[in-house]
Parts: sequence; structure tokens; C-alpha cells
Amino acid sequence: MYSAEVLSQLRSLNHLTQEVASLPRESREAVLLLAQIESLRARLPNSILSYHDRLAARGRPSAIKVEGTTCRACHLRLPRGLLGELAVPGRFGVCPNCGVFLWLGEKPAGAAPAKEGA
Repeated sequence: MYSAEVLSQLRSLNHLTQEVASLPRESREAVLLLAQIESLRARLPNSILSYHDRLAARGRPSAIKVEGTTCRACHLRLPRGLLGELAVPGRFGVCPNCGVFLWLGEKPAGAAPAKEGA
């Protein structure tokens, strides 16, 4: 399974889990979302799924988009090396502080690279 595919499934799993939590458990919408969640869970590798479950048990999302040079989960600045790895399309990494999976969002068109010390 490719990194981009795993990341997409984790993002969907986080989103659907939030959606189902806001619905009455026996509602038709909740039942449909739970079926989608189980389908996603079945496609994820066991190691990724167990990592996701550990974070979810603590009420944390398992995948967060990097904001600038900062992890949005713990708000700490990320090492340059990790940011470089995340710049490769389809790649994701793990925050060295809080442990969530990270991905780099799309850069706005015409965005200039950040200058050191600015």
C-alpha cells in the first residue's frame, strides 16, 4: 500500500469518526458511517491501525496537516529534516513530540519559500 493511500484512509477515518460521534448512535446516518469506518479499517495495515487506535483512545486524531513549520496537534516547531521528508509528494511522517502522523499541505500558488530567521 502506498503512503499517499494510507494517509488518505487515515484522514477519512478521522473525519468519519468525528462525524459519527455527532450523531445519535442508532440513526441511519450513523449506521452508514460506521459501515464506511469498518471498510476503511479493513484496508489499513495492522501496524498503522493499531497506532491510530492508540491515539484515538486518548481522544486524539491520528493524522494532522502541518501548518507552516508547526505540528497542529502539539503546536511545536518541526525539525527541518522532517519537513524536507514531508515535502516529497505522497509522504507522511510522525511528529517527534506528540506522535501523530503528519503531512504537508499543498503550498498556495506563487508562495515563496520561508526565509531563515524571518
